[in-house]
Amino acid sequence: MNGMQRRRKEPERRGRWLSAVLAVSFFAGLGVAGVLGVRYLTDPARLPLRTIRVEDHFRHLDRAELQRALTAAVDGGFFGVDLEKVRQAALRLPWVAEARVTRIWPDRLQVEIVEQEPVARWNDRGLVNGEGEVFYPEEGERLVLPLRFRGPEGKAPQMLSFYRDVQPGFRRRNMEIRELLLDRRGEWRLKLGDGVQVVVGREQQRYRIERLLDVYAVLGRAGRAVHRIDLRYEQGFAVAWQPEEKG
Repeated sequence: MNGMQRRRKEPERRGRWLSAVLAVSFFAGLGVAGVLGVRYLTDPARLPLRTIRVEDHFRHLDRAELQRALTAAVDGGFFGVDLEKVRQAALRLPWVAEARVTRIWPDRLQVEIVEQEPVARWNDRGLVNGEGEVFYPEEGERLVLPLRFRGPEGKAPQMLSFYRDVQPGFRRRNMEIRELLLDRRGEWRLKLGDGVQVVVGREQQRYRIERLLDVYAVLGRAGRAVHRIDLRYEQGFAVAWQPEEKG
């Protein structure tokens, strides 16, 4: 390469180098601006949250308690607040089944709550919802429900499924299950609305119950009150009668 060619190449190399430097500077500037922008937007003092609006009407959930829990979980401004943290704060309250948290421009959080709907008492302190989940609100000890489950921990879904399976047969005969028991050996027992206790056992539960329901009306015509029915017999069942009152 002669001297003239070298002189022509030098400006081209300097131009490419300058373009590269400018490009790097430009993108670096964008990065810095982005970081500063994020810091600005997430600064609670810039865009503070002023309102937490809770959507729903509650039968059991204490709105003031919920509001306190949500407020304590807010640790940033409009863009900086951790929505999942706020949601988890709501879910820690026993009466909250589900929660959804969204931002509403420019300064509000909207919280939608699904309240627990208990279907039965669980042992002595708990409640069972429609999904078979057990929860333990303090108010649950005083809540009056017509149905109670008594069973080992972790068995509530199975017991709810069993109840839904057999209760329609009783209801068609104007009877209601008021208490359902499952012991650790897997033996099922029922207590009906009229106080009759039914021992179902560990096997063929549906068959045994249907066999009882087919003849239950006959027992009512016996002239004596039934106390206990034991279905654990291959060919039938045993009936224990209420003692007769002495005149």
